Amino acid sequence: MITSRYATLHDIDLILDEAEKGNAETRWNFTFDRDAGHDHVRTLIENETSEILIVERDGVPAGGAIVSLSYEFFDRPFAIVSKFWIIREHRRGDASHVLIETIQDWAYAHGCSHLFAAANGRLNMVEQMLFCRLMKKHGLEDVGPVFALKL
Repeated sequence: MITSRYATLHDIDLILDEAEKGNAETRWNFTFDRDAGHDHVRTLIENETSEILIVERDGVPAGGAIVSLSYEFFDRPFAIVSKFWIIREHRRGDASHVLIETIQDWAYAHGCSHLFAAANGRLNMVEQMLFCRLMKKHGLEDVGPVFALKL
């Protein structure tokens, strides 16, 4: 059975372990810094405008997402998915579907006008395609490219 929950401070090491694996899986060549990550994850968990969502299969963590509210200049916030991950051994099951449904529920509960998620993980072609297909299956539209410049 797949369930979802909000991350707590007790999940920081789990989240950082998966972030480090995810970093190694991309082609961005970022240098992973666990101390910086610890501070960042703690802030996300404690902040009122962000959340880390965890999905579990039979009580075992299967993935997660970092979501944030952005109010900017508008009467309603929009939601941004800045990270989305499914632990490798859970990628071919329903964990990803439960996670995106949990993200959508969170955005609705916070009165968001839109939900944005970028496919900019620079994963291998198959994983990238599966992520895009998952988002489209749950109603997200491809609305344009993401640009990057290495500095």
